[in-house]
Amino acid sequence: MSFGTIYSYPNNPRVAKVHAVANLNGLKIEDAPFEFGKTNKTPEFLAKFPLGKAPAFSSADGVNLFESNAIAHYVADSGPLRDQLLGSNAAERAAIQQWVTMAETEVMPPVVTAILPRFGFVPYDQGADDQAASKIERAVDSLERHISSGKTWLAGEKISLADISIAAALVWGFTFAIDAEMRAKYPGVVAWYERVMGTQGVKEAFGETKFVEKRTAPK
Repeated sequence: MSFGTIYSYPNNPRVAKVHAVANLNGLKIEDAPFEFGKTNKTPEFLAKFPLGKAPAFSSADGVNLFESNAIAHYVADSGPLRDQLLGSNAAERAAIQQWVTMAETEVMPPVVTAILPRFGFVPYDQGADDQAASKIERAVDSLERHISSGKTWLAGEKISLADISIAAALVWGFTFAIDAEMRAKYPGVVAWYERVMGTQGVKEAFGETKFVEKRTAPK
């Protein structure tokens, strides 16, 4: 039985994050047919999701949510690995939320700045691109220092929503901006990222891991 349905455009790491959590919790989530700019503008969609944002989620029992972090939290909270994914005490829950917040505020914004011109959505600006790369590296450097202190996972002894959220935010980063030269400086982060993406359930959600060899301006 399906746990719910998610609405979004294809190849969205934020959706893969939700599917990864669902897979780990043994929950099945369906992908609804979706055309950005049309599906999310219909009266039916807006009645459930007033901002018209994607991803959006409807559970089988009628819970409607937008914002991928809220969706991922709900899915994580709804299965047998709840304590592992979200934390079993106040300190663990706060630590996991810390990384989830970092993914959305420190990692994803510069990654989005880097990818938009490469997807053809905005004109390329080298200054903005260099600044985005610098901010991405700042975030990756902080991860390296944390992981190099002996951490296998970001928070706790097993994979959690912290790892999945940060890894999801870095997918486009590794695909387009974090090139071989930068990766060479952060072996701990690369090993951690490959460990997260190789975890059963996560791997099926995200698919093949891709790394850019050299960050170049879009043609």
